[in-house]
Amino acid sequence: MLLISLIGPYACSRKPEGVSAERVTTGQDGKWYLDGKPWSGKHVNKFPNGKISFEGELVEGRPHGEWTWHFESGNKKSRFNYALGLKDGNETHFYDNSNNSRMWVKTWKRGAFIESYQWQEDGTPILPKTRYDTNGTPPAVP
Repeated sequence: MLLISLIGPYACSRKPEGVSAERVTTGQDGKWYLDGKPWSGKHVNKFPNGKISFEGELVEGRPHGEWTWHFESGNKKSRFNYALGLKDGNETHFYDNSNNSRMWVKTWKRGAFIESYQWQEDGTPILPKTRYDTNGTPPAVP
């Protein structure tokens, strides 16, 4: 369920080319399974127009490395980095405009949110947001 919740808003109903829907399941552990075994390998999903909807690598059923989602226009929609199922690094969202400019960047460390930055569509920055500890100070990240 974890992976589905991570990609659910971006996924379309089609399964990867060459893999029928009946062969893919999601376990209660949040992992993706192909033919009953944790899925390792590249996952590519396409829009009905043939353009890539999203793509990324699975290792033992968990997203790993860079995952990229696209608008139907072909522009990037978002890009996430994972370390064996945990967000790790930058999560970047883009506007579907002629520049495909950044909208929002969140920084993650081993699944923990660190900070985010946002931009208006014209590139004007919006103040950063940082996760604060209960004492009101930004947390130290090892």
